[in-house]
Amino acid sequence: MTTDYAKLRERAAQEVTSELAKVKDPFLRRAAAEEVRDQAHMDLSSLKEERKRLIAAAALYEFRPNLHDEFGIGRVHLRRLAMLHLRGLDARDDWITPPPWPADRVKAARAAGVPHPENVVEEAAKVAARYEYAEARRAAAVAHLEAAQEAVRTAGGRVKVDPLERPDFDTIRETARKEIVEEFATLAAGPEERLRRAADAVDQAEEEAAALLPERDAALSTLAFYTTARGVYLSAGLSRQGMARVLERALHLPRGSKLPVRADQPAAARGAGVRFVPDAAKELPRLATAYEAAQARRSAAIEVRDSAVLVLHAAPYGWSRTQLADAIDRDPKVVARVVAPEENS
Repeated sequence: MTTDYAKLRERAAQEVTSELAKVKDPFLRRAAAEEVRDQAHMDLSSLKEERKRLIAAAALYEFRPNLHDEFGIGRVHLRRLAMLHLRGLDARDDWITPPPWPADRVKAARAAGVPHPENVVEEAAKVAARYEYAEARRAAAVAHLEAAQEAVRTAGGRVKVDPLERPDFDTIRETARKEIVEEFATLAAGPEERLRRAADAVDQAEEEAAALLPERDAALSTLAFYTTARGVYLSAGLSRQGMARVLERALHLPRGSKLPVRADQPAAARGAGVRFVPDAAKELPRLATAYEAAQARRSAAIEVRDSAVLVLHAAPYGWSRTQLADAIDRDPKVVARVVAPEENS
């Protein structure tokens, strides 16, 4: 059974919060948080290489769709680890997108001398769960350390910040969309290769956006709750309603809830464990720009991918829904929405 990594990380964070809540003295609590952070860091260091080795072996010898979910990582990350092991321990990991899978993963792995441990998927999942647990504990401890510093800085009111940069998000999105459109417009390749490359582009954009979103939301929450900044949504590429959704989640409120009045927000945010991001005023425009660009690339790549799906599903290729789903490493329902939209209407 696949580990629910979201729940595992949540449990690890809650454990750290409970442990530190017992320490009332702020200086002792800071020391305790540092101890948790350092122990988690040592745990991560001891698990890092074994995790990479086992996940790579599992990906090469026993690959299946959504295997990455069993290790709590993304599709591109899974392929990156596998390709690193195929190319040797000294291989550079500076790819924008990792090289494509070899035609025969098992043959390539054997040729590269990659070991195939017994029960490798199960063993890799066990190590991955321990790794993610330690990483979540470290992140929680770091957040508590930052919260201690924030509590001092924001005591009695809000931190003053200069007016925020307001990027031109329409232009940013259009530029990012054109990057994908132009890349595939000049690609001299058949529909199968176009499908593979478009699927890779979707995966890459999704993982970029997923990595950026928590940082963007943390910076936005800091500015909205702890500083004098106004019109924060304009620097985040959001509407007022979109920003309200982010702030509701930060305060653990149900969707559509009324936010506390501005004067009560710093205390409410501290009570909800919202961390303070020291450079939020500089970081938010940068993070939001990168996030919106990634989302625009994803949308454009999905259009290219879906067009290739339609071509390969039709004559003379006649690929089945299952073949197409395997090719893009997605659930067959994704393919069904493209080739038979009437079934989902």
